[in-house]
Amino acid sequence: MTQSRSTVRRRRPTRLSRRALSAGVASLIGVIVLAAGASAYTLAPSRSDDGAVRAAATLTPPTPSHRPGRHHATRPVTPSATTTVAPAPSPSMSATTSYSPTTTPAGGSPAVTPTPSASPDPLSKPYKGVANSSCSDMDRLSVSWFYNWTTTTDCPGHGFVPMVAGKSEKTEAAVRSAIDRIAQAGYRSVLGFNEPNKADQANLSVQQVVSMWPALSSNPAVAVGSPATSADTAGQAWFSSFMDQVAAKNLRVDFIAVHWYGWNAGSCDASASQLESYLNWVQSKAGGRPIWITEWGCMNQSNPSQTSVSAFYQGAVKMLARHQQVERYAWYPWNTNNNLVAGDGTLTEIGKAFAQARSTS
Repeated sequence: MTQSRSTVRRRRPTRLSRRALSAGVASLIGVIVLAAGASAYTLAPSRSDDGAVRAAATLTPPTPSHRPGRHHATRPVTPSATTTVAPAPSPSMSATTSYSPTTTPAGGSPAVTPTPSASPDPLSKPYKGVANSSCSDMDRLSVSWFYNWTTTTDCPGHGFVPMVAGKSEKTEAAVRSAIDRIAQAGYRSVLGFNEPNKADQANLSVQQVVSMWPALSSNPAVAVGSPATSADTAGQAWFSSFMDQVAAKNLRVDFIAVHWYGWNAGSCDASASQLESYLNWVQSKAGGRPIWITEWGCMNQSNPSQTSVSAFYQGAVKMLARHQQVERYAWYPWNTNNNLVAGDGTLTEIGKAFAQARSTS
């Protein structure tokens, strides 16, 4: 600020006291120090909380040549009106919205809010995925997560979710060991027991799974998905019995994993009405928990052509948008006319539709 000149009257010099002389020397030193630091600090107006520029100036440090990355706000995993600021976690981590029981689960730990996985948009969550695929194909298909029926992967950075499938994990000790390895690797979600009602899959009774569930849910930092049964009558009966035991024993189940396949002619219609009917049944059993569709597609007489399966998929995506409880899905690309990539490496008709569908929620 420029000051106006004024006439200064000369005064007769007076003898300075020792105290005044010391104060003058201190002031002179302060001026020198401030001048020396002027190259490192600049004057900048400060801003009040409402955005108004204050009249007073404050010293601000210079911008460093290498600015550290900013921490983006992450969408809260549990319903909340506030947004928290946290560092972006490792891309290998994956999480779901946590379902918190009202009391501490018997034999396990209470559900906690896991750390969300990293994704291109820090405010988004994984949504579109595949039941395994090659690393390069997942890039082209724009998936945000995947699984491969095991606890490890050689495709880091694609939102891998491990599974304790139950084919080799038949004891509480084996399950607990698997969960310990999963947690140590930094994963924050796990899929539990693949089609236990099927003899050629996990092949476990409800009682066996319930006895091992405290081990599966032993780490409070890992969100646990329910066993995923087949969508036939036997699978529905198994799942209903399991959920009854979950309620009776207050077991921790953070999200529901389900499978569905069209079978008869017309069951994979363009409006996905039969899939929606099954989802409505699952929602009636889920107790408000998030739902992951971890296998789905069209088999047998329901998939006469790539065109019909593609129409079903696109109709299903629109239908799923009406079901906010569905948190993720993973397409199963290993059946006839369900494949996303052709033998020559190009995307199929349904592969192109899949790649264009939204990847995150």
